Formats: sequence, structure tokens, C-alpha cells
Amino acid sequence: MNTSTPYSSQIIMEDVARISMKLMIGDKSQNIDNEPFYGHFFTGLLKKTTLQIQTLAVAADKNLVLLLINPDFWQEQLRTDVLKLGALKHEILHIVFKHIFRHSTFNHKLIFNVAADLVVNQYIRTEQLIDGAVRLEDFPNLGLKKHDHLLAYYNALMELYQKETSKEEQQAGQEDTDQEGEQGNQAWRNLKKLLDQENSHQQKHGYWKDIENLSSAEQNILEGAVNQALENTLQRLKPEEYSRLPGELKRYLENFERSLVPVVNWKRILRLFANSSRRTRLKNTLQRPSKRYGTNPGIKVKKKQKVLVAIDTSGSIDKKELEDFFKEIYHIWRQGSEVKIIECDTNIQKKYFYNGKAPEMVTGGGGTSFEAPLQYAQQTYRPDALIYFTDGFGPSPQTRLNCPTMWLISHKGAKLENMKKFIGRKIKMQA
Repeated sequence: MNTSTPYSSQIIMEDVARISMKLMIGDKSQNIDNEPFYGHFFTGLLKKTTLQIQTLAVAADKNLVLLLINPDFWQEQLRTDVLKLGALKHEILHIVFKHIFRHSTFNHKLIFNVAADLVVNQYIRTEQLIDGAVRLEDFPNLGLKKHDHLLAYYNALMELYQKETSKEEQQAGQEDTDQEGEQGNQAWRNLKKLLDQENSHQQKHGYWKDIENLSSAEQNILEGAVNQALENTLQRLKPEEYSRLPGELKRYLENFERSLVPVVNWKRILRLFANSSRRTRLKNTLQRPSKRYGTNPGIKVKKKQKVLVAIDTSGSIDKKELEDFFKEIYHIWRQGSEVKIIECDTNIQKKYFYNGKAPEMVTGGGGTSFEAPLQYAQQTYRPDALIYFTDGFGPSPQTRLNCPTMWLISHKGAKLENMKKFIGRKIKMQA
């Protein structure tokens, strides 16, 4: 490989910064759309020029992800801004989808690299891909679906690899002449070319092995840095910018955000909350003499608990979640608690004592206001505890209760950080 270059690191980095700005704001003169998701994420990456690689590559630098750039490739092979944008997006997507960490879990590394490229290249427009970029159409007759999982592509390519290598061993020199065979041979020829370790597509993934060789603690720190960069990116995106992302990428990002929420056993916490909210009452009785003094009246400990359950019936609660919720209310009721149900949207629609059976349907469907149940609890029923089952979407309540309060939020409901003004414990149901 040539070890000298007319392009200084400063020149390359200035050009990289120029291209990254186009990710942020676009360029109408070149028909380049702004894609701030990539722009925001890219700003958090370390960049370095090197001649040790042929193209671009993702590597690890201690606890951070590093983007390596061959200056000759950047200037001579990526001759247009459009191609440079595509190259940056390609590497960013490998990081976002965490291919650099999944590499270690697959046996055939070279086929994994091809499958990973198939995934990311589908998010890049055709004119942004360099010649020879891996595409689904390179593998006719394999039935590869658009935006399928990486594992599906890997398995299909592995099946082709095992079938064709076995055939070559048994039938050296023989060729299929039917159309299906020609398509199969084309797919195999393309795959064999990509499996050449000298191929630039393979070499740029070579640094993933270094990540694989890191200790578990080091990999966790590195992945934590990627998670933080992705979180920061999502926080900076405006709603209209996020809405323009491809549907498949948005679903991945939504799953990513859910994965960051600590998984809690909401059912167990709900029962613990109900039990801990139980108040003991003392009641005089003539039927039980005082053991200490041998006189009447005695004292009887009364443990009957009053639980008020408010249900948001504004129309946004999932039926399955409502069923799961009432199963847990049943267990609280079976422990001897008096459970009173309030169905409420903007106003209280129905009040009744729970008798061990869930209602077939709830009444409501209007807007959402949390005030009426809280005022009923404070002024009329005076429960030992209030459990409010809701999606959390609505104005923050102003009434402050004297009893413990739990807000049980449906899994599609509001984020807990958006409910900071709600007084009481807040728990998110898990789907």
C-alpha cells in the first residue's frame, strides 16, 4: 500500500467537517437533503486519517468509537459530496445498529460482514453508494426481504455458502444451465468475491476483531459510550426531524429507548405498595379482655385496608393492560382490602366497590383530568392508598393527597421523566 499521500490530515478533516455540516443542513444545489440524525451522531465521533486501511472503518480508541479515514480514498474514490455522505452514513449505521459488538456472536465473520453491509446499505440512497456496494439484488433467488433482520441475511448467505462449497467439492467443473441455476451461480459468485479477505469490504471490518478481543468490562464501557451518543442524538432531534426517519429505523430507535428503561416487576411493586400502605386501627371490644390488665374493655387490632383505584377511561388504555391490571387488583382484594373503583376521564363516570370480578367494559372516552378522583379521595373516601392506572397524558394534578399514591403508567403511555410534577410513586408497565 502507498505510504505517502498529497492530502494532509488537516485538509481531510476540514473536508469531513464540511460534509458533516451538509448532513445537518443539506444542500439544495446538489439535491442533498438535511439528515440531522446522522449529523448529530457524527459530531460525537472521534476521527482520524490513516493509510492502514483502504477505505473508511470503525475502530475503538480506549473507551470511545473511532472513525478511520483513508485520505486517498476520501479524495479520489469518493469524488462527489453525495458519495462522501453515503460513506459516512454507512459507518454511522454500523455503530447505531451495534454491528461492531454483534460481530463476536457469529461463527463465520466474513459472512457476518456481508450481512451487516446488506442491512445498512438499504438506508442509503442508490446514488450515495459507491460502485461495488453490497445490495440485496446481488443475491437473486435467495428471497432476501427488504429491511429484514441481520440474522435472516446471515442464515440465507450461510445456507448458500454451505450448499455451494459442498457442491464444488462433489461436482468440480460441472455447471447448471437452467435459469434457477444461473441465478444461484450469480449469487454464489458475488458472495465468493465478497468473502475474499483482501476485498476492501472485508478489510474495513477488520478492526471489529479488536473490539471483540476487549475484555467484557471494556466492551461494556464502549457500548455505554455508544448508547450515550445515541441518547444525545435523539434528545437533540426535533420532532419533525425524527418523523422523517425511515419507519424501520424509528422502530429500532424506539426499541433502543425502551431498552434503557430499567425493567421492573410492576406487579410485585404494586403488591408491595398496597401492603406497605396498610394502616392498623385499634378498636375497643367487650368480647376480648385485656391480657395485660385483666380488665374490660380489651383492644382489637383492625387491619382492614381501604384502597381507592382510579382508572383512566379516556380511551387510550390498552384492553390487555386493563385485564392484567385487574388481575393484580384481585390479589390485593383477596388479601382483605376494601377496594373501591373510580372510572374517570375528565369527570368521574362511575364509582363502585370491587367484588372480585373485573368490569366487562369501562365508561368514558373523553379527555383526561386527574383532579376529580384525587379530590374524591381527599374529601370523601379518605383511603389508605390510591392507585391510579393511566397513560399519564394530561395536565399535572394540583390536589395533594395525605395518603400514599401510585401512578401505574401503561407501557405506551407518557415517559416517567415527563411526570415529575405528579406527586407519588410512578411505575411503568412493561409490554
